Amino acid sequence: MSGFWESELGEVTGNAADAFAKDMFKIIPDNTMALAKIESFTNQEYKDTGFKYLQVEWLLTDGDFKGQKVTQKLKVYGGDGYDKDPAKTKHRALNMFKLLFQLFNMKPKHAGAPTDQDLALFNGKIAGIKIRETEPNLEGKQYNWVSEVHESQGFKSETGAHLVVNVVKQSNNNGSSSAIESAFSRNQNQGVNATEDDIPF
Repeated sequence: MSGFWESELGEVTGNAADAFAKDMFKIIPDNTMALAKIESFTNQEYKDTGFKYLQVEWLLTDGDFKGQKVTQKLKVYGGDGYDKDPAKTKHRALNMFKLLFQLFNMKPKHAGAPTDQDLALFNGKIAGIKIRETEPNLEGKQYNWVSEVHESQGFKSETGAHLVVNVVKQSNNNGSSSAIESAFSRNQNQGVNATEDDIPF
């Protein structure tokens, strides 16, 4: 078969294992390295704050999470209200954006902010990416983000390991307990000794 029945992810078998929906929203383990294709590259805006950013949607094309998507945000217009250092965030994002141009042997067509039409030229490009995992937020949710982008040639894919988050229970005055996470509880398995570290003060 060809044309309509071709799939970039492999043979179309019609088997249940290939046809039934899988949980495509699993958190990808921290430090996973995989080849990925740019599915879309667009200008976006946070609905609540109006802060603008560029968004790259990567489709993993190999490894244990082949077929899953990961989003990369480039805050090239400046950091949002949650950034501790908006200037540093913007600087890093502009460098990542320039790195993408260089990686794919492309050059901007003008010196202004990129339009969606400019960004569409990246669609279909393949690179090796490093995927990181956030620590749980206040609702206990975790997300993935792209920390590095590399040339695809010679790139080695490998699956990372999930972050381990330990929770400490604390008793309240009213007899109930609440979960409190601390740096020591998060890192207790890493051999960190709170009294014998190398902090110089």
